[in-house]
Amino acid sequence: MLKQNKFISIISIAGTALAIMMIMTLIVVNEVKNISIAPEDKRDRTLYITFQVERERVNESSFNTRSGDVSPNIFNKYLSDLKTPEYISIMSDFNPEFKQTVNVEGESNYFQFPRRIVDASYWNIFSFDFIDGNPFSEEDFQSDVRNVVLSESIARELFKGEKAVGRTIQINFENHRVTGVVKDVSTVFKYASGGIWVSRRSHGAVLLVARDKQDFPTIIAEVREAERRYGIENEPWFLYFRGPENQKVNNMDNMWRGNNEEEFRNVIKIENRRRIFLFAVLLIIPALNLSGFSLSRIKKRTSEIGVRKAFGAKKHTILIQVLYENLITSLIGGFIGLIFSYIAVVWLKNWLLGVTDSSTIPLNAFLSPAIFVIVFAVCVLLNLLSAGLSALKASRMSIVNSLNKNDQL
Repeated sequence: MLKQNKFISIISIAGTALAIMMIMTLIVVNEVKNISIAPEDKRDRTLYITFQVERERVNESSFNTRSGDVSPNIFNKYLSDLKTPEYISIMSDFNPEFKQTVNVEGESNYFQFPRRIVDASYWNIFSFDFIDGNPFSEEDFQSDVRNVVLSESIARELFKGEKAVGRTIQINFENHRVTGVVKDVSTVFKYASGGIWVSRRSHGAVLLVARDKQDFPTIIAEVREAERRYGIENEPWFLYFRGPENQKVNNMDNMWRGNNEEEFRNVIKIENRRRIFLFAVLLIIPALNLSGFSLSRIKKRTSEIGVRKAFGAKKHTILIQVLYENLITSLIGGFIGLIFSYIAVVWLKNWLLGVTDSSTIPLNAFLSPAIFVIVFAVCVLLNLLSAGLSALKASRMSIVNSLNKNDQL
């Protein structure tokens, strides 16, 4: 069938591949951002607080406002003692372009490396692959001991292949002791990535890891109670946080996304409607174009269909045959489209994922079983949209009209 009209077959496969590529690029990007894989293997049960606002009411229409990342003081007094989360951590933002001056103690070779400031609980949340040593302890953190964990590439560059653990480095001319070395982490992982992880208190984002996702409403209620407690203790000032948000909501672009489970669900519903509309457009437009090629192919086979009917083929047999043959074309195009979607994500990762060009994307984020199930489902749906009507008409043609090639399609 594919060889009978190579041009139509190539166009059909190419059209299917292009449609699948556009749809799967969006799905793969969403999967990479939200799937729970090491080192961020607790994404599905993590809530994020990324912003705080403190306000003082001056009069009925005006306020004094302080806002920004969550401060260490606010964290220590109102968030660090929440009862329901399994782990609670505060960490600074990580910008690969914002670098610190680093050198090995006693050496005059200076380097520029990015850093992230974290607490001891941070190491319980993420699954880092330690090559040597260990993370710094809670005791050292509470004692304000300056410890660091290095990425493998930075340790290699600083120590030229020598053992790094136990050595001292200077960051902005302050001494820090190296306690561990981990494998490099891609900037695809927004909260786990870092070149140098420094033990220190800092402004930043708060991560609340639940023992189970069913605990999310309880954790959110505890955060609202913390805001209320702040208002009582600091009247006329009051406080509210952005969040806690789950992984999907946290990845959305709009600035303020809600403060409770119901508002988060509404935000996700709106986002899902947008995606469904976009997917529908990306499916229906190619399907309409491909339906013309499907119809053209069936027209050339009307006599064959007539002969099959004359020998007793039922309507549903003809219908299934046409859909099955077209599904083969769709699956070939779907496989090609999936490969090209991977290429597009890797090529455009800076734009699609907001990461640096040097960042790698974990292979297991690409090869998720859910991805292949979705590809097959999209291929089946595209097949039904593009060939369903043509197949139905072909199955309903009379034997005489089919044998005489009367154009009734």
